[in-house]
Amino acid sequence: MKFVCYKEFDDPLEPSYPGVLYKGKTLPLARLVSVAEAFHPRGASVPTDINQVLEQLPFYAAMVKELEKNKTIDLIWQEVGVTLTAPLPRPNRILAIGRNYAEHAAEMGNEAPSEPIVFQKASSSVIAHGQPIVLPPHAGRIDYEGELAVVLGAGGKNVPEAEAMSLVAGYTLINDVTARDEQKRAIARSLPWFLSKSYDTFGPLGPCIVSKDEIKDPHALTLTLSVNDEVKQQASTGDMLFSIPKLISYLSRHMALEAGDVIATGTPPGVGPLHAGDVVQVHIREIGTLSSPVIGEEDLPGSPED
Repeated sequence: MKFVCYKEFDDPLEPSYPGVLYKGKTLPLARLVSVAEAFHPRGASVPTDINQVLEQLPFYAAMVKELEKNKTIDLIWQEVGVTLTAPLPRPNRILAIGRNYAEHAAEMGNEAPSEPIVFQKASSSVIAHGQPIVLPPHAGRIDYEGELAVVLGAGGKNVPEAEAMSLVAGYTLINDVTARDEQKRAIARSLPWFLSKSYDTFGPLGPCIVSKDEIKDPHALTLTLSVNDEVKQQASTGDMLFSIPKLISYLSRHMALEAGDVIATGTPPGVGPLHAGDVVQVHIREIGTLSSPVIGEEDLPGSPED
């Protein structure tokens, strides 16, 4: 099941509402729950935001699948003229993993790490599918980094590896856009990478969250990133040095994980620069395509050059 968030009006103050993407239509989850309750009362509450959904995602996914099975879902009217936001408009945290593919570590002149390299990316960097990545004029080279992202629906501390997948709600895509020159300067001075990863618009996320039950093996997916329809990155998620259960267990030994956390699992080889006018797409067949046009800051509405 593919979960999304949407807005009814072009108003930055309007909240995002949870929905389901079904046969290309955006169906409000509140409407789906109301109909399901009418046919089969369970005492389910109507979710008002995606965080409530994540904490009970298997329950809501099963409810929607029941409507699909009995064909009731085809009678539910879709929302028309809505704008999809990121499926998690403001993640609790974005916990990112560096050099989790040996070939990417090598192309950056580094050895493969013996334990996960963890950094954080600002949640305010998140943008939706179709929204533009804005290149800051002073930041130098800006690189794309396509990644599989894991969305947690439950928290935990000191989680055993064997139990780690129980925390997962679903999967989505993220482009870990990076100010590469700034990152290199930070590394040379033994400083964190946070600022080079956290510019506004440097976190395209989406286009949806696919529930965990839909992807039997998240380590058997083909991740592809293209720029202007030219493939730049392509790898199996099975090439990750540290598996998803290992990452969850490792992170939970250092901090209490929480529902709404996003783990960006690392990028494969082939990273490279973005330029204004590019269109960058991250794709996993089982999830969809995350597409982002690239513009300069001077192209923003209201800029002095506009």
